[in-house]
Order: sequence, then C-alpha cells, then structure tokens
Amino acid sequence: MLEFLPHDHPLNSVHNPLLKKMIDAQKSLLERSYSCAAEVFAEAADGIRLMFRVPAELAHRPVADLAALGGNELRFTCHAALLAQNFPLQAIEHHAVALAQRVQLLVAFKDPDAAIKFAHDKVMDVAKSFPRTAADIECGKNPGDVLDPYILAATQFLLYGGKFESAINATVAHKALMMIEGLMGHLHEDLIGQMRGNVRVPEPRGKDQEGFDTQSNPFPGADVIQPPLWAGHKPSFHQLKSKTGSAKGGDGKRLGDQLSHLAAYYDGDTYYHALIGNTLRGHRSMAGVLRASPKTVVLVGQAAFNVLTRTQFGPELLLRVYQSAFSSAASAAHYNIDRQSEQIVEAFSANASVRGITRLEGILSDTMRGDPTAQDSRLYVPAGRRSIKDPPVEGGNGTLHLL
Repeated sequence: MLEFLPHDHPLNSVHNPLLKKMIDAQKSLLERSYSCAAEVFAEAADGIRLMFRVPAELAHRPVADLAALGGNELRFTCHAALLAQNFPLQAIEHHAVALAQRVQLLVAFKDPDAAIKFAHDKVMDVAKSFPRTAADIECGKNPGDVLDPYILAATQFLLYGGKFESAINATVAHKALMMIEGLMGHLHEDLIGQMRGNVRVPEPRGKDQEGFDTQSNPFPGADVIQPPLWAGHKPSFHQLKSKTGSAKGGDGKRLGDQLSHLAAYYDGDTYYHALIGNTLRGHRSMAGVLRASPKTVVLVGQAAFNVLTRTQFGPELLLRVYQSAFSSAASAAHYNIDRQSEQIVEAFSANASVRGITRLEGILSDTMRGDPTAQDSRLYVPAGRRSIKDPPVEGGNGTLHLL
C-alpha cells in the first residue's frame, strides 16, 4: 500500500505493476536514499571511477541541500575538494565538471546509467531511420508524404543561390529534424517519469484510450504522476507538452475535463506543463483547460521543471542526459548528413541524366505522375475492396470519360 494515504484510497486500487511503481517512487526520494551529502558524493565518485576522498564536512550537510545547488556551485565545491587533495592542476577542472554532473544526476535519478541507456536506445531507434537514400526523402511511410518539388525549388533558389546540392542537404536535415521532434516529446515524458518521486503513466490499453478505467486506464489525461511524498501531501497528476503551442486550442476542454476528473476521483492536484518556453502568453490550450478545470495549475519552462523535478536545475538535468545519449548514439550510428546528402544528390543526378532532364524536373515528374487508377477517386480501388462502386462511363471508343 502507498504511504500517507488511507487503505481504501482509490490509488491503492490501481493494477499492481503501476501501484508498485508508485510505492517505489515514494521510496526513491533523495532524503530516503541517503543520510547525508557525503554519501551522494561518494557514489558519484565511484560512478565515474574517481579516486576521491569525500570532504569530512559533507557528512554533516543535509542531502536536501544538494537539490538547491546549481551546476556552478557544485562545480566550485568539487574543484575546491580536488584542489585540497592535490590532484594535478591540469586535470582538476575536468574531474570537477564530471563529478558535479554525476552528483546532479544522482540527485534526480535513482539509476542515472539506466536513464542514459534508455535515452540512448530511444535515440538509436530514430537515428537508424534517418534519410540515407533518395527514396527516403522522396516518400515517407505514408504514400502521401512525398517530397514537394516546389518547396525544394524555393529552397534551392531563395536560400542557397541556386545550389541544388545545398537544397538537398537542407531537405535531408528537415526530414531528420522532424523525426527528432517526434522523438523528443515522448522522451521528455519518459525521462521525467523516471526521476525520483515520479512515475511515468503507461500508454492506455484497450479500445477506449481516452476513457477512465481503474485497471486498464486509471489516469487518462496524465503523463506523469507523483504519489504523496510526505504526510498531508496530495497525489499530483501532470499533463506534459513540449511547448505552449503543442496542443491545439480545441484540445483544451478535453484535457481539462480529464484533469478535473482525476482531481476529483483521487483527491489530488493537477498540473498542465509546457516544458519549453518562458511565458504563458500565446498558450493555445490554456484557456480551454482552465475553463474545464479551474484548479489546474498551468506552468511553462523553469516553473514547470521546478514542480516536476523538485530542483532548481531541472532543465539542465534533462540536457545532461540528452547530451550523453546523443553523443553515444552519434558514435554508434555513424550518420553523416553531408555524406548522405552527397549520395542522394548523385542518385538524383544519375536519374536525370538518363532521362535527359534536369534534376528538379526529374523529381517533379516522379512526384506528380503515377498510375491513373491511383490518382482519381473514380478509378481508385482502396485496399480491401474488389472494385470501384461507381465506375466511370465508358465511351464508344473504349476510352473513359473523366468528367
């Protein structure tokens, strides 16, 4: 059972795997994992394989103090300790930065290495799909997601002075950036959900993914939950978006209704976060959320991270994990956008040369021309159907009158 809640509280009735995660989140708090700051520094030094004697004064410093220290303050503390232990001057700054960053990660995560590996694996899944051939940018997974020859022409002449090669490079970069953008939203939710005191709400199961069900979908509208962390503390439910414009205005009422229901059913607090940004001005869905759920707190940027991470350096913590994951994934994926773009340009050039047309004309032709029966609804037969419902009228000469 969860601490700080009565036995019959609805949170104690959710399915066991999720209940266990909430119990583990309560136990993972920094103050319950370490008795003093010295223990955190000792584990941090061990994690980076640094032969470091923890300063005696840290044994008397409350572990909670570390959550209030920024990167510069931690780095200064580590620098002074290393200097006092006669580390080589040329190595002190490097070790101080590494030790301070590891301390920060331990403040945020029970298992920093698992969080970094999780992020690395997610990034690798996307990096493997980065464009490598002409076909990769000509058409996406959806057959309708084709390369726009007119935008390519605009890019070539308006941005790159007529250089086709540079326009292709930009197109490849744009395609990759869209994949990265799709990755980041869920990655934010997943990593924040792994931080101390937090639980990532699993994706809904079953047919009705918006409906409430205590077993299959107990928290619709929430991406992260924080079980009560001390006596008198209410559970809190958090909806996360990347930016204030990530959700359309029309989504506000639906999200607000869901958050309002969670607050009432579980007697909890609700928050609506936009992680990236520095003002609520221009928030597309805030008004709709607040109309449906007036007690929901809407936060953006640093204010959102303060609540989600219970530290003053939440954004920096997330960046730390991402930098490690991106760096390791880059080394493993061996993706070089310039090299891939050159190969794609060569493919377009060879295709155009054989046909005796320009590269842009070749792309235009391949994008626009196709099987007539796949381009006209009067001829098109969707997958799973044997014939068109109302075939076009056939003329006396056997031609189809496309009216």
